[in-house]
Amino acid sequence: MVLNNFRHLLPKFTNGPVKFCIKHKITPNAISIIGFFVSTIAAIGFAFPNKFLYNYTEITPWFYWWWAGTPIILFFLGGFIDVIDGSVARKTGKSTKFGAFLDSTLDRLSDAIIILGLMYGQLIFWDENWNYMIGFISLITMILISYTRSRAELEGVVMAGIGLMERGDRYFILVFGYVIEWGIFAIDAQFSTGLYSKWFFPVFFIIYTLLCMQTLGVRILWTYKWLNNKMPEKVAKILAKEEEKAKNAFNSEKNNINENAEEPEN
Repeated sequence: MVLNNFRHLLPKFTNGPVKFCIKHKITPNAISIIGFFVSTIAAIGFAFPNKFLYNYTEITPWFYWWWAGTPIILFFLGGFIDVIDGSVARKTGKSTKFGAFLDSTLDRLSDAIIILGLMYGQLIFWDENWNYMIGFISLITMILISYTRSRAELEGVVMAGIGLMERGDRYFILVFGYVIEWGIFAIDAQFSTGLYSKWFFPVFFIIYTLLCMQTLGVRILWTYKWLNNKMPEKVAKILAKEEEKAKNAFNSEKNNINENAEEPEN
């Protein structure tokens, strides 16, 4: 929900990569698959925190900052690539039902693999049993967040921006949590205080999971109100706004296709 307020800034960061993909004829489906593999490699990094995040004493402190950040940088890159595929599809007129299905499926697999990586690395909680329990609760909740939107939209419910923890928000918040854990541990290791007991990320992840559960509850309640005509005026305003957005998107896509068709190949 929070990132929707900054969505208008996204083209400033994606236009370059999108043009590169179009120029080199990289298809939207290929981009989706690449993003999934990048996220899988990130999950492997999460699964071995003693080789990455908590590896400060085994490698030089200068290099640690780059090495420890490898999993989260790849995680962020995988999310960024996931944004590009849709833009390439729209600008080239190659949006297909299968492409949307593939992208959505790979998104769910990426979410699952990331959480499984955190669980395997026991980053979620100190106790092994609690680590797996909280991890599975978080995983199921995130899948249901996506499912409720998909199912509700089939019934005509507009779900965009409903709940705190949409996929983009979850990405940035998880990056934030990892970076804070990374920084606290590095400072502790640098000054050899021995005081830090790796408590931040487990506490952070419990709050993260609770926010995901809140989002799921909000979406269920929103769908109930929408389908039972509990907020007719609000629904009418949203539908009018969505119709206007659809018209603008159609005109924009049409212009993009015409521009790309007119550009000579090098």
